[in-house]
Amino acid sequence: MALSTIKSDLSLSQLLCIQIEREIVEGKLLPGDKLDEEVLAARLKASRTPVREALRALASVGLVHIQPRIGATVNKPTVSEVIELFEVVAEMEAAAARLVCVRASDPEIAKIVAQHKSCEDQARSGTADSYFDANTQFHNMIWSAAGNHVLEDQIVLLNRRLSPYRRFVTFKPGRQEEAVAEHAQIADAIQNRNSVVAVVAMREHVTILGSDVIQLARNLRL
Repeated sequence: MALSTIKSDLSLSQLLCIQIEREIVEGKLLPGDKLDEEVLAARLKASRTPVREALRALASVGLVHIQPRIGATVNKPTVSEVIELFEVVAEMEAAAARLVCVRASDPEIAKIVAQHKSCEDQARSGTADSYFDANTQFHNMIWSAAGNHVLEDQIVLLNRRLSPYRRFVTFKPGRQEEAVAEHAQIADAIQNRNSVVAVVAMREHVTILGSDVIQLARNLRL
């Protein structure tokens, strides 16, 4: 996506940050890839200063690693670190699902259920990217409806680090169908305000499986 298509009220460094982050999340830049400021500046048609600022911003959220005299690379976590990220986010999203059951308004819950239907539609007839976007929106709605801004902020922050690996698992053949069925359990539990079932369903949905870890590590060079 061209920088010109992103919100124009953002600074150039913020626009570059969004673009580079998207390339990391979409797997166009893989863990360990060198992020040369001069090369990025030429490709993204910007000067090196905003590129440097963008890389520092991405380093602050764990997507980029910067070393003195070596420069910036796409962060390359260990397999254990990726598993730990999934574990923490799974627990946090489970907490959000519980809070939705006990405090979200009926209209908020109705929107979550409707978004689940959108995920089903995208899984049947959409593209992998459109399904991933619908899936992301489903989770975002739950975080927001939980009504706890601290929890939501922390999930958003950790999920930025997790997104490249979450996207990889989501695109695994057959995973969309499994995820839609899991979403159905979550949406049904939320609609019935059954916090016990919602917590278990969300935790199991987000937790990464051992087979996924092995394939992820092999394909993303972890």
